[in-house]
Amino acid sequence: MIQKEKLVQFYFSQYRDSAMALKKKNNDGKKTYEQRIGRLITEMQRTKTGKLTQPHLEEYHRQIRNMAYYALKQKNQYAIMQIRDILMPELVRLDIGTLREEEQELVTSRLLEYLRTERSGEICQHPMRSILKNFAENGIRSQIIDMVPTRPEMEFPRALEMKRHFILHVGPTNCGKTYQALQRLRTAYKGIYLGPLRLLALEVYEKMRESGVPCTMLTGEERIYEENSRVISSTVEMLDIDQVYDVAVIDEAQMIADSDRGHSWTRGILGIQCPEIHICMSPAAQKVVIHLIELCGDTFEIRSYERKTALVCEEEPFDFPDDVRAGDALIVFTKRAVLDIAGRLERQGIRTSVIYGSLPPEIRRRQIRMFSAGETRVVVSTDAIGMGLNLPVRRIVFVQTEKFDGKETRPLKTEEIRQIAGRAGRFGLYDTGYINAVGKEALSYIREHAAMQEDEVEHVTLGFPQVLLDMAEPLDTVLKIWKSVETPAPFEKISIEEMLFLYEKAYKERKEIDGFEDKHLLYRMLTCSIDIKNRDIVALWLYYCKTYTADVALHFPALMMCTDAGLVRYETFYKMLDLYYQFSTRLGKNIDADRLVREREKTEETIMRYLAKNKKDYIGKCRYCGAPLPVGSTFMVCDRCYRETRRRRG
Repeated sequence: MIQKEKLVQFYFSQYRDSAMALKKKNNDGKKTYEQRIGRLITEMQRTKTGKLTQPHLEEYHRQIRNMAYYALKQKNQYAIMQIRDILMPELVRLDIGTLREEEQELVTSRLLEYLRTERSGEICQHPMRSILKNFAENGIRSQIIDMVPTRPEMEFPRALEMKRHFILHVGPTNCGKTYQALQRLRTAYKGIYLGPLRLLALEVYEKMRESGVPCTMLTGEERIYEENSRVISSTVEMLDIDQVYDVAVIDEAQMIADSDRGHSWTRGILGIQCPEIHICMSPAAQKVVIHLIELCGDTFEIRSYERKTALVCEEEPFDFPDDVRAGDALIVFTKRAVLDIAGRLERQGIRTSVIYGSLPPEIRRRQIRMFSAGETRVVVSTDAIGMGLNLPVRRIVFVQTEKFDGKETRPLKTEEIRQIAGRAGRFGLYDTGYINAVGKEALSYIREHAAMQEDEVEHVTLGFPQVLLDMAEPLDTVLKIWKSVETPAPFEKISIEEMLFLYEKAYKERKEIDGFEDKHLLYRMLTCSIDIKNRDIVALWLYYCKTYTADVALHFPALMMCTDAGLVRYETFYKMLDLYYQFSTRLGKNIDADRLVREREKTEETIMRYLAKNKKDYIGKCRYCGAPLPVGSTFMVCDRCYRETRRRRG
């Protein structure tokens, strides 16, 4: 920190210049400013920095600014001397005294020059702490701009050096585009499939093995290595850009705009080292994907596909449950609604498969197999059904046409409707797929949007550049400022809310976390894919952060660590097992693989028993009388009990 005398001189010069530039509309306070100077001197001399608030300090700045205006305007030398020789040293004492020791070290000649040339007069309006924060952020922003290439493709120099050719397989769902890309992958000497779900990676893994192609599967939850494998089937996040492949397939590339995961597709397209790359996507993403390819200077060709089966929207709205037929897929958007509808159907003797996001992948797979084999007649699902899952669905029925997207409940978008509806009429089983909805208004909405063209994907998502982990500043500061730095169209930054949430949790326990200051290590912890809304999962994650150095292996999770009951308890435990595997892999800890397999299998069997026997327990019922609520009801009270309650209350 620079000398106090120099700071006092700087403060006074800034106040002098600021006062001379000030234009007052009235002279309120002109006659009393000398007395006010005396009172303020006494008050400031009695003030201790430990009890000084920022608003109070800002008020001192305001008063001195006004007094300096009158003293300089009247050329009152005695008042000017009081401001310069008494008030200014006290202001510096208080302003600097509110800073932490490490913050005081940042008050340098460089800072004063910055304030003099670029922020003239700011010291007269804001306390030093807020100025330092802005100064530091400006410096960090400049560092980020210097460290991160303005063109995102420049982050992958080895891919840029290659002569790459892209084959774009463009078409709606159920058109065979992924099938055609996989046909080429089978012939690869060293190929890779990159998809959005573990289930899809597993499906490709099994198809490759069935056709005699040695294959390895890599996901965040599971790794199955096969000796002498020629193909890797993987989720898109697992791509190793340091490896070289001869054929690559990137599936469901329209997800490139997703705020949480889209950056993995961007990274794959820009960074994969492969001379022949097949990209499967809906027509909506064609323009932005081509833009990325052209940025890299690579070549491409387009192969367009049409649906192999007709898709018809039925004329009359669906009547639940009377209109339920074998081969139907009923679509809702919450786990509660899935189990509610499934319970109502099973009560009527209609065996049902269920699919929803928090269901373990293996259970989803079993539910799909049951439906495919005819063991169940109907599937009730969230929009998870729209992501590349091959199901023998004859008809898609939208029981709900609104969903909560994490921020608000909104109507379904055109691309969501088309993606889900496209699962109807699986080629080879049906000549026609059908769409319907519950209620005339809902059916009209679905019919209108199913006939529309999808809106073009207008942006692609960029992930956090890990080169910034070498910066000296705290990781949360770097993340926030990186997020605020504008990027050229069509690029947008990923959402960082989940990382910041976990950072805050870890920061409170930082003294117990070995290596918290190692941003590379901390970043690996923060980017674990976990359900941050589940308190038990977050608690286990934090426990692993604090104890990962205690032994060669992490503490194996126990069912008793789950505070929920019933089905939710076992779903949470399965997530704990996934976290155990994921955290161990990221931090190089030993994994009890045999025990992990056993516990997963036991948990899967328990969940299957719950789904087989207990669906009726999840039927929505009135909290007062126990009568079943209408399908899709968002309330916990029936109309009769609601009216009776209102009548009693008057």
